[in-house]
Amino acid sequence: MLEDRYEILRICGRGGMSTVYAARDLRFHHVERMCAVKEMQVAAPDDHTRVLRIATFEQEAAMLATLSHHAIPKIFDTFSGGGLVYLVLEFIEGENLESVIDNAPEPLPEATMINWGLQILEVLEYLHGHAPEPIVFRDLKPSNIMLKPDGRLSLIDFGIARTFQPMQKGTMIGTEGYAPPEQYRGIAEPRGDIYALGATLHHLATRTDPRSETPFTFEQRPARKANPDLSREFEEILTRSLAYSAADRFPSAQAMATALRGLNPDVVAPAGANKSASQNSGKTTGIAPPVKNLTQFGTTFIDGAGPEHVEAESEELPLPDGSLPVKERVVWAHKTGDEVRGSAVIHHRRALIGSYDRHLYSIDQSTGAVNWRFRCHRGVVARPAIAGDYAYVGAEDQSFYCVRMSNGRMEWTFRAAMPIRSSASVANSRVVFGADDGYCYALDSTTGELRWRQRTWGPVRSSPASHQDSFLIGSDDGAVYRLNSDDGRIVWRTPLGARIFSSAGVDSGVVIIGCNNGGIYGLSFQSGDILWKQQTPNEVRASPRILGGVAYIGGTDGALYALSTSDGSEIWRTQIANQITSTVGIYSGYGYVGTIDGYVNCVNLRDGGTVWRYRLGGPVTSTPAIGDGVLIIGSLDHKVYGLRL
Repeated sequence: MLEDRYEILRICGRGGMSTVYAARDLRFHHVERMCAVKEMQVAAPDDHTRVLRIATFEQEAAMLATLSHHAIPKIFDTFSGGGLVYLVLEFIEGENLESVIDNAPEPLPEATMINWGLQILEVLEYLHGHAPEPIVFRDLKPSNIMLKPDGRLSLIDFGIARTFQPMQKGTMIGTEGYAPPEQYRGIAEPRGDIYALGATLHHLATRTDPRSETPFTFEQRPARKANPDLSREFEEILTRSLAYSAADRFPSAQAMATALRGLNPDVVAPAGANKSASQNSGKTTGIAPPVKNLTQFGTTFIDGAGPEHVEAESEELPLPDGSLPVKERVVWAHKTGDEVRGSAVIHHRRALIGSYDRHLYSIDQSTGAVNWRFRCHRGVVARPAIAGDYAYVGAEDQSFYCVRMSNGRMEWTFRAAMPIRSSASVANSRVVFGADDGYCYALDSTTGELRWRQRTWGPVRSSPASHQDSFLIGSDDGAVYRLNSDDGRIVWRTPLGARIFSSAGVDSGVVIIGCNNGGIYGLSFQSGDILWKQQTPNEVRASPRILGGVAYIGGTDGALYALSTSDGSEIWRTQIANQITSTVGIYSGYGYVGTIDGYVNCVNLRDGGTVWRYRLGGPVTSTPAIGDGVLIIGSLDHKVYGLRL
């Protein structure tokens, strides 16, 4: 018995300096009111240690007293005695996630991990947005997350949480395997909690305890290698959250939550657990409206094997006069062996597009019949470039290929040091592309001989844009480069402060490009100076499409923006999706764009109004290619579609 009030029933857990008991509060005679009593030792052989322990206790008590969130235990009481101090907290019924992992007979479903990740990110968003200073949890791990019987999660043990003071260092504290690299140097900041959540989800997904592995080796242990049932998108989210450098991780809990929702928009937290901090602050989440109708179609041609039945969802929207009924939107759909993330290019009525099934396909744009397919050793996500009778494309097997358009036979190949995800640009007998090894390469387009290479300080996934005597390209090092096309010399380098996946567009001497800090920038082509910036809520991974002095570009906030290229002013903005990473295709006054929630959208470029939207069978990261009234686009449902405009 403690304080003649709290009857100790059992031990719930032990730590280095503390023990947590399950107890009954006897002050409530007619009900069984459970509570958790945390006992901490403050007695120490020296005064400095004793004072530090008391300060830690007081910090935790004061911090918990300021917090009000359904996933954080409430504090009821504090007291001390006999060299010990006590916190009385709300009792959380359930099982911690470490026990869940240990007792699960098989790997957890990805949808469950997405649900749990969203719940944790919600509470992290609350903590990181705490006023007057953000709170960094610092010890996120499965054993500190409780799964309650109703499916909701709670964070427990705030003993080492602290308010975030920029540039302030302290003692390294946390749990090896889950703690981020900077925390070993005494630096605690919100992106450290992102890393710890990534480590926790990696543990849940692979059942590999990071405490038993060498720290910071997640990159050497891809999640899908241990659990092939995981999607590539989920693995990529884990990889980014576990980046060694904090700058390479998701910039916020909200940004990571947006990415997770994009994997499965139907996964939501249990009732009472899905009201996010962003909703509390009045911000919108950008989730697309529900689908209204389900229609079936059957007009697909696949390698001469006969028609394939296609199911897709379409929302009935007002259509302009003379446009087709939605049920006639699909012309054909070709099924590949894996996800189609890359974009097509159309040349002489043929669409060239890569797939993660390791092939580059040449497809008749009218019928969907395959003319030929060229096999690489790994997936193809880059968009091919075409010059004359040759197609140029890189693959994740680290090779860059030149393939003859007429028959799909390889003319030459060049090998980089790491995977190639950047799409090529061809100009002045040079074919230029970036690679994950941080280099921008220029090859002779006829022979494949290396003409020059220029190093950046991060992987290059942005695609080069040719303009006048230069190539413009972004890098994961956060900078935009203008490179001389003859020798690769850096004309200027402009840091933007975050990774750049977007590719540049140029209009009247202004370079327009998106950045993962949410900014859309206008730079001087001559000097690289920042002329203007339009800030969006989340990352901008799509590339601008420019027409008539207007740049059209989508953001991962789900909005499509029309900006003046001269000063960046907003002409219109329309919320059409959960996330947009696809670049807009433009044809006859209309813009066409794919979205992560699986839609292809047609919007009127005058005002951004939606003309029609058609739902494919999976998320769409591919950029539309348009020719002869047919839109060619890929989907993560493994298919390439031909849609009528």
